[in-house]
Amino acid sequence: MTTLLAAVAGWTLAAALLWELRRRAALVADAAHELRGPLTAISLGIEALRRQPAARHRAEALATEVCRMEIAADDAAAAARGRRAVARPERLDLAPLVRGSGEAWQPAAGRRGGRVTFDWRADPAAVHADRRRLAQAFGNLLANAVEHGGGEIVVRSRPANGGIRVEVEDRGTAARGRVRRAGRGRGIAIATRALEEAGGRLISFDRPGGGRVAVAELPVERPS
Repeated sequence: MTTLLAAVAGWTLAAALLWELRRRAALVADAAHELRGPLTAISLGIEALRRQPAARHRAEALATEVCRMEIAADDAAAAARGRRAVARPERLDLAPLVRGSGEAWQPAAGRRGGRVTFDWRADPAAVHADRRRLAQAFGNLLANAVEHGGGEIVVRSRPANGGIRVEVEDRGTAARGRVRRAGRGRGIAIATRALEEAGGRLISFDRPGGGRVAVAELPVERPS
């Protein structure tokens, strides 16, 4: 009798756990589904802005952040099935994407008394990667620099080892204490994985005198 009761208790617990997992998966799937409508509306709005010369610059910045939202929605939908979103690699010019991420975070940097500047010396730089993943990578690097670094944030690019090297450097004026600095971890992990999927890597180190430098290295695609 004791063995039977133990078995019944085990089956009951397993059934309850399975029901809870299915409930959570359904919630994730619903959330991913609900992101699609607003994303479509925003994308259509961006296309309208692109037709206005005065707003085209801001439209490109918003489009880069929409790429991040799209891959987040895809990841959420795939996570409900225990997977990750399938990559959609393509040949793309890296400069507009990185600049778009920087411009998207320019207002946030300004509210903190800083700004994002560019020193881009790696044109042309075509890479073969999922545009959404790279938007995710550089969006997180810029977000970390603005939110946990502060001051002037410099985005530099150089040819390096047959590829391209992009540095995101902050002055560290907003990072006072371990609590603020610890917030970088998740964004760095996401950026690292996205860059590795594109055949690149991320190096991050402290800057002498304060601040942080994140270095993204990616292979470039040569003309056929």
